[in-house]
Amino acid sequence: MASTMRVDDIERTAVIGGGEMGRGIAAVGALAGYEATICDVDPNQLEAACEHIEWSYGKSVERGVIEEGEADTALDRIERTTDLEAAVGEADLVTEAAVEQQAIKEEIFTDLDASASDRAILATNTSGLNITRLAEATDRPERVLGTHWFNPPMLMDLVEVIETEHTDAVIAETGEELIETFGKTPIRCRRDVPLFIVNRLMRPYGEAAAWLAYYDEAGIQEIDAAMKYREGFPMGPFELADFTGGIQLRVESEEDHLTDNRPLSYDTEVCPLLHELYDQGRYGRKASAGYYDYSDQDEPEIPEAAGEGFDTLLVWAPVINEAAKMAQHDIASAEDVDTGARLGGNWPVGPLAKSDEIGAERVVRKCIETAARHEPIAKVAETLPCELLLEKAKTGGTFH
Repeated sequence: MASTMRVDDIERTAVIGGGEMGRGIAAVGALAGYEATICDVDPNQLEAACEHIEWSYGKSVERGVIEEGEADTALDRIERTTDLEAAVGEADLVTEAAVEQQAIKEEIFTDLDASASDRAILATNTSGLNITRLAEATDRPERVLGTHWFNPPMLMDLVEVIETEHTDAVIAETGEELIETFGKTPIRCRRDVPLFIVNRLMRPYGEAAAWLAYYDEAGIQEIDAAMKYREGFPMGPFELADFTGGIQLRVESEEDHLTDNRPLSYDTEVCPLLHELYDQGRYGRKASAGYYDYSDQDEPEIPEAAGEGFDTLLVWAPVINEAAKMAQHDIASAEDVDTGARLGGNWPVGPLAKSDEIGAERVVRKCIETAARHEPIAKVAETLPCELLLEKAKTGGTFH
C-alpha cells in the first residue's frame, strides 16, 4: 500500500495533454514552484503548448501580475515529452487533461496506473465525466480524484476538487491544499455526480428559460435582458447557450445523462425547443445561429428595457432548488456551492445566498407554481422543491 501523500511531499507534476487546458494547468503549476512535465503524443502540440505558455507568462508580466524573473524561472521548470513513462515515472501528481471522452480517458488511466509511481496521485481534468469509472480503471482508486479547472486556467480562479466513493480522505484534502498552493480557490465536490457543482447549476439556468420560451410565457430577449441587466449575470441564459454551444451539447449528451449510473444523475427532460434548434443546425454562435441569428452580428441585440416586466424568480427558483439539493445530499457545502457560482460562473450572487436574501418560502411557491402549470415538467422530480428547501421555507431558516 502506497504511503499517504501530503501536499509538502509534492515536488514534481505531470500533465497529460498539451491542449488548451493541459498547457494552462502546467503553466500554473510551474509558476507556483512545481516541476512540470507536459506529455502529448503530438510533438507539434507540445511545441505549440510551450510557445503559448511563454506568451501567457509574457502577458502576465505586461499586466504586472508577475515579474519577468518569475516567468523565466517558471519556464525553466517546464519539460515536454512524448514518452508517457518518462513523463510520469517520478511525478508526485499526474493530471490527465486529454480530450473530453470517457473511453479515451479510461485508457489513459490504465496506462498511467502502469507507469506512474505507486505514491502518485492521479487526477483528471473533466467538466462532468464519470471519475469513478476512471478510478476503477486503476489498481489505486483511492488515489484518484477529479480537478475541474476552468478555462483559461491562468486567469480563472476556481478549481473543483471531486471525490469518488473510493477517494481516500487525505488524498482529497491534499488535492484541495495543492490547488491553494497553485494560487487558486478550490471547492470540494464530495460525491461524483454528473456535472459536479458549477455546471450542475448552469443546467437549470438554461433549462428553465428554455421551457418558458417554449410555452410562450416569456420571450428570449425578455428573459435575457432581465437576467443580464436586472439580476447582473454576465449573460442571459439564451445568450450564454449560444456562446458556449450549449444547444448542441445538451441534445447530444441527453442519452449519456439518462443512462449515467452515478448518484443523482441529472435526467431532466430536454426541452423540445432545443431539439427544434438542433435539427435546424442552429447550435449557437459558431454555427452562425442559435437562439439568435449571427449572420450579420457577433453579439445578439438585447435591449435593456425588454426585461422590465419579467419575473426573474422563474429562472432563479429552479437554480436555487438544484443548489439546495447539493447541500441536502452532501454533494457540497452551501459556501462552496455559492463560491462556485460566483467564481466559476461569474454570477452576481450565489443561489443559496439569493434564497436567503428573498426567502426560501418565495422560492418554494414559485417551484410549485411552475410545476403545476407545466405538466411535462411536473413529472420530473427536479422541478419540485427538495426537502431541505421546504424545511427552510417552513422554519424561516437560511443556508448561511
